[in-house]
Amino acid sequence: MAVAQQKNAMADTAFLRTKIKGLITGTLLGDALGGPIEFQGHQEIQASPRPPKLWIDTTDLMDADELKAAAERMYFREYKYILPHVQPYGSWSENAAPGTVTDDSRHKMILMHMLRTALKKNQWPLTEKHSALAYLDWSKSNTIKTHSGYDTLCQQWLGESYKSINWILGNRKIGEAYPVERMWNALPTCYGQMALTPLAAIYPGQPHNAYLAAYNTAWFDIGFAKDMTAASVAGISVALTLDPSKMTNEELWKKVFDAMSTTDPYDYLKIPWCERQVQRWLSLSDVFVQQANGSPAKLFSLLDKEFMYTTKWEAQVPFLVVFSILKICKYDPLAAMQLSIEWGNDHDTYPQFLGAFVGALYGPEIFKADMRSTISKRLQLDYDENIDEWVNTLMQVQELGKKKELFTAN
Repeated sequence: MAVAQQKNAMADTAFLRTKIKGLITGTLLGDALGGPIEFQGHQEIQASPRPPKLWIDTTDLMDADELKAAAERMYFREYKYILPHVQPYGSWSENAAPGTVTDDSRHKMILMHMLRTALKKNQWPLTEKHSALAYLDWSKSNTIKTHSGYDTLCQQWLGESYKSINWILGNRKIGEAYPVERMWNALPTCYGQMALTPLAAIYPGQPHNAYLAAYNTAWFDIGFAKDMTAASVAGISVALTLDPSKMTNEELWKKVFDAMSTTDPYDYLKIPWCERQVQRWLSLSDVFVQQANGSPAKLFSLLDKEFMYTTKWEAQVPFLVVFSILKICKYDPLAAMQLSIEWGNDHDTYPQFLGAFVGALYGPEIFKADMRSTISKRLQLDYDENIDEWVNTLMQVQELGKKKELFTAN
């Protein structure tokens, strides 16, 4: 009996390790898919080699052939055609190679830096101050020091964040520090959706704890963005425990959405006179998909109208874009990741956000082997990071979380 239990435990651990690697691989891969065309216009993108499909004809429907074709369009582009030069929020190398990631992934590198530091120093429980401090520490790391130009780029990239970090850490000298509520003109951004999805790996199948881990470290999220980030991490925590061989795609995603909708430690659902934003945008994705009636062109038109006056990296945008596209793609994960690029705008943020869910649900094998190896190579060469080390660190923290409280509010 003991031997059987041991074998089951080992199988469960191996299953979970694979799913966590899928989460990490999926979000990094999604970032690299959209990075070379991020925020560029349709006309310029269409003039580049092998452009993504431009959806104009409203009679083009997401049938079986289109789903297959969309998945086959997934590939890593070169940066040299449209974004050849270094960008603070984009690639940090000239004419970056295919598979190079952007700031969406650098945020996760800083998250991993925070967790490694906490393990090394036994620095628990973590709060938003530890998360903020990790940004300063990473800015001084060997990675930044040993790669030419990274120090300047890092200062440019985090310029808006540093002042809020200083405020969180106690500085009140105006000019050097400003309240977090001022950051990005108080917009609820997708900052947390870029940074915190790996936290789900610490609490697989525990959406309540996963939610609180994200909520208590999301110093950068303002307003409803904090709840949206935490709900997303809760959903991914459930995704990590689901077996795709035993359920349909739609059944898998229903469980994820249910976790996002019902995990609510701070009772957002009970607030009078206003709707919880998680519910609002998930529900609107159903409405838009029904109105689009299978046509991506119609769906994209609805998204364009809805977000006409919205900054395309506000928190609600990835939510509505990703989940409405997923549903119009009949929950085909790879087709949806590709289609999330083809709407346009924040080309890397949408597939990296969706990629975290997809990888957590289906594991890394859902992605092509050459794309996985490319991501691993670029991550190592560009940032001295290793995906397997990320997985090991997350599982080590996960094990520690069985014995002690890891995250708490200030």
